[in-house]
Amino acid sequence: MGQLLRADWMPIDAVEPHPLWAEHARAYYRTVYASPIEAAELPSRRYPVVVCADVLEHTLDPTAVLARLRETATEDATFIISLPNIAHIAARLMLLAGRFPQMDRGIFDRTHLHFYTRETATALLRGAGLQIVLARPTPVPIEQIWPAGASPAILRAIMHAQRAGLLLAPTLSAFQWIMVARPNDER
Repeated sequence: MGQLLRADWMPIDAVEPHPLWAEHARAYYRTVYASPIEAAELPSRRYPVVVCADVLEHTLDPTAVLARLRETATEDATFIISLPNIAHIAARLMLLAGRFPQMDRGIFDRTHLHFYTRETATALLRGAGLQIVLARPTPVPIEQIWPAGASPAILRAIMHAQRAGLLLAPTLSAFQWIMVARPNDER
């Protein structure tokens, strides 16, 4: 993310618990805190934007993490949070079949400690004193795993079908939820 957002006018800091990934990230961030978010020695009150991209489901206490991040944010900060959707139709079908696979990434990532639906994601943010101003479902990123040389027309058709599914049945079709939130006044 830092590689995409890096700019001299916008200092960006990161928290990365994996030592090798933290070292690699240093080229793209002003500061990299190489520790779990729960243990990172973060500065107080200064960030106008806080991004938790595929983070909270890996933490022991996501509400406490959000509360801690609120302490490092400005009063009017924007929080951008993505959480996987365990209610996705593929996940439901696997569970109906009695399977709970452990994968290296995605909804069933073996390092997830928590699983979310839109409702439980909303409850998490509200419980941390955040008010959701926007919630959007995202499709399965099929283009990232689409085999090279395979039909681009089929890929486009699948992506169009996913977009239609997101409009018609977002709870079933969302691979993850992207939520934009702000601190509420009840601190």
